[in-house]
Amino acid sequence: MVSITGYAVDVVSGIGNHIAKLPASEAIIFDIAVILIVAAILAFIAKFLRQPLIPAYVLTGLIIGPLVFGFVRNLDLIYAFSEIGIAFLLFTAGLEISFKKIKEAGLKKIVLIGLLQVGVIFASVFFLADFMGLTSLQAAYIGIILAFGSTMVDIKLLADRGELVTLHGRLVLGILLFQDLIAIIAIVVFTSGNFAVGPLFIAFAKLATILIVAIVLQKYVLNKLFRFAARSNELLFLSSLAVLFFFIILTYVSELSIVIGAFIAGVSLANSPFKMELESRVAPLRDFFAILFFVALGMQIVFSGIGERMVLLWVLLAGAFLIKPIITLILLRVTCYRSRTSFFTAISLAQLSEFSLIIGAIGVSMGALDVSIFSTVILATIITMSVTPYFINLKDGLYRVFKYPVRMLRFLPMRDDLKYERGDDKDVLLIGSHRMGGALMEELLGKKDKLLVVDYNPEVIGILKKKKVSCIYGDVTSPELLDKINLKKLRLVISTIPDYGETLHLLKKIKRVAPKVKVVVTGSRISEALRLYKAGADFVVTPKIIAGQELAEVIHGSKMDLKKEKRKHLKHLSEIHKLLY
Repeated sequence: MVSITGYAVDVVSGIGNHIAKLPASEAIIFDIAVILIVAAILAFIAKFLRQPLIPAYVLTGLIIGPLVFGFVRNLDLIYAFSEIGIAFLLFTAGLEISFKKIKEAGLKKIVLIGLLQVGVIFASVFFLADFMGLTSLQAAYIGIILAFGSTMVDIKLLADRGELVTLHGRLVLGILLFQDLIAIIAIVVFTSGNFAVGPLFIAFAKLATILIVAIVLQKYVLNKLFRFAARSNELLFLSSLAVLFFFIILTYVSELSIVIGAFIAGVSLANSPFKMELESRVAPLRDFFAILFFVALGMQIVFSGIGERMVLLWVLLAGAFLIKPIITLILLRVTCYRSRTSFFTAISLAQLSEFSLIIGAIGVSMGALDVSIFSTVILATIITMSVTPYFINLKDGLYRVFKYPVRMLRFLPMRDDLKYERGDDKDVLLIGSHRMGGALMEELLGKKDKLLVVDYNPEVIGILKKKKVSCIYGDVTSPELLDKINLKKLRLVISTIPDYGETLHLLKKIKRVAPKVKVVVTGSRISEALRLYKAGADFVVTPKIIAGQELAEVIHGSKMDLKKEKRKHLKHLSEIHKLLY
């Protein structure tokens, strides 16, 4: 064992000596090669363990950096490349900023929740950090570092699970996109270098001017430019890079951070009809430089003095895993979202963000944070991002564990106007009125069925009330709600809930209380559909299979008269849209 260890040390030492003798031009190629090889190995391990890739890249930097093996020689050049990585990350973050997506989650509530969440978390952690003996400026950095969740990690995890279309998925996305906007404002404040009113006013005046330039260019120049550039993939790619670096230069000469320019460049193209194509073209370049950015962060980790920052590490972890979820949970409950949705949204945001790393790096460059504090922030980010997949994958089990403490929040003020009923007896219960439920609701109302709709989205209930559709706001997995509905008088129950666990719970409850009621449920997979039939479902809707059958019928039945089918489909979609919106 000793001989193997000694041999390994000799090999590593030999590699290090060889690197030291390389000319600078060859050394940079070797540096990038080492970064990519080690990053690829750790990324494979992270994927196998179902972990996000960002911590793997940071660990790569730690391993090959000066603290451990010291393989990388051109540190300054790697750090310069990492700046480009930040620019590309913020450019793609800007491309994701869609006010339509925020509006889908409820614009007013998202703005309210986003502002209060960031404000309360910032204030709480600021006072904690100040109490620990940090300067007021350092405490401000720590407060804002903890306030944001990771857009990159959450969107990837929720998309992989098909949960971006769920209510909690839309809330997470809306809150994160709004947080990204707040993060840019924070970067403007911190990079101004002076918190006096005058310098801040000048900084925001410059930002406003650049935003006006972006709006004018987007309206009168960029749309026409990209319509022409779209004829060539190469020209489209080059044009997007030109826009990115134009705004980077504009913010640089305005003495603002280049990351702000990159973000504004992305926002200026966010509503472009070529947005998807732009993202796919820029993605490989973004991924390459982003890897260098996260690796460079790992290279900057130092453990000397970090022992003195263990209290700060615990504060950051407690803030991410306790303070942030509790505050988010309370805010969502106050704004009328049910316990389950609020809990799922809150734990999905329980991590530090890539913006935390960017703001921390700015703090070091501005001389506000020392390296030991920044190293602690990096470690906290790695830990919280690594735990997030487990939170999201195990959220149902976690909710069962914390269900009763969460339901203690029922004392919070709730609106009592989130229901509307016409008449007494209902014979059809529709659970979930969005998407598939919308088409069903239109059909049932057209046949004059005595319909009652249950939905846990207060925005949807508000719309149904205006349309004078009988509806109740609530979560059907809650026993209290089902007890309010006279299940025995129903003829039919239709559930569009995509979650298998919730559907099975609902099915068993209905069949136990009212065994004669016909129950139609939704199953995402064939295996789930078979189990639901076994549990007593009268019919299981499998959306993807039905969509395939419908498409086959359209192609076969219409003899490829797709124009006719398109007109019928557009008419049908318009009718559903009028009903739901």
